[in-house]
Amino acid sequence: MPMDFTEDKSEYEHWTHIERRIPFQGYRTYVASTYIGFNVVGFAINAWVLYVVAPLLFAPAIKVPKSILFYIFALCVGDLMTMIAMLLLVIELLFGTWQFSSMVCTSYLIFDSMNKFMAPMIVFLISRTCYSTVCLDKTKGEKAATLKYAVIQFCIALAFVMILLWPVFAYSQVFTFYMSPNSTAQEVTVMRKCGFFPPPEIEFWFNLIACITSYAVPLFGIIYWYVSVPFFLKRRALTTLVASSSMDAALRKVITTVLLLTVIYVLCWTPYWVSMFANRIWTMEKKSIIIISYFIHLLPYISCVAYPLIFTLLNRGIRSAHAKIVADQRRRFRSLTDEASSQIRTAIRTIPGTKMKKNEFLTRTEEISSDKAASEAISEFRDTLPSQTSFPDETLL
Repeated sequence: MPMDFTEDKSEYEHWTHIERRIPFQGYRTYVASTYIGFNVVGFAINAWVLYVVAPLLFAPAIKVPKSILFYIFALCVGDLMTMIAMLLLVIELLFGTWQFSSMVCTSYLIFDSMNKFMAPMIVFLISRTCYSTVCLDKTKGEKAATLKYAVIQFCIALAFVMILLWPVFAYSQVFTFYMSPNSTAQEVTVMRKCGFFPPPEIEFWFNLIACITSYAVPLFGIIYWYVSVPFFLKRRALTTLVASSSMDAALRKVITTVLLLTVIYVLCWTPYWVSMFANRIWTMEKKSIIIISYFIHLLPYISCVAYPLIFTLLNRGIRSAHAKIVADQRRRFRSLTDEASSQIRTAIRTIPGTKMKKNEFLTRTEEISSDKAASEAISEFRDTLPSQTSFPDETLL
């Protein structure tokens, strides 16, 4: 099908433009269905992790470092933004053409590119925080665990990423392709695509710097800092009286975390970066290559689903703290409903014909107050009980 790729589009300016809509069939059906499935799963999982982590950020007496909670929270927010951007890609897959403005196109590419940078960097910062809180001295460990320190590091990383993304701001636009021009009827079919097409030299250096800063460096940091933790714990076990079972459990947890993060990181990001440089050598013309490129582009979105789930499910401190908050909320709600029921019954008794004596009313009110005070005292006593865990592994993500 002939296409006109010339920059001078004045020839078709006054012609009738027919929006090209590719039928939703063939390989696009499977690609779009897969993207939609992961998009729904990504929204659900990140929303659940936010529900678990967000209340803990400002809750008192939480054993998990606030910095790690903040990083997981930021990771989920970034993933949700990526899932929103993914919706625009799904819509393009469904209609076969870009449906939105150039500004929305630039926003989509920025959110999509930020996922390539921010997710690995946040995982990098989490591994560094775990190493600092476990292996370094008390002062450095406490500093790394604070919320203020985490916010500062995150802002620095975000500013660095935004500087690196300047080519995306400069060279993102909606490209219009004119197809099948009909001179007799003065009609032309148009297809719009949102794309990032910088000059070849800028594209090469952008991909190279992005690969180093968002793939190679985070991968090295994740492996180095997480692998350093078991060696530190082993050395400490030889010089302290830490229970062997607790130490073995902590080591198993660290090893499991390292293996999971490394495998997911390598599987999700290595094909993506290999394909980015391979595109400079081989052109994507065959349908099979195009399908493969779509699924390779899906892999970073899969990491958006995997990372928050791993960090939340593997951290017993987060799960237990969330369970405690939920139990406290239920207890307060139950206390409020019980008190409201008692007041309703008391009000009914004061209706003419069933009126209580003043002394009986005061006695009933005092009983309610004393029961509520006793319940709160028992709750506070339980909160002060020491943990049964002999090794504090809440920081070992």
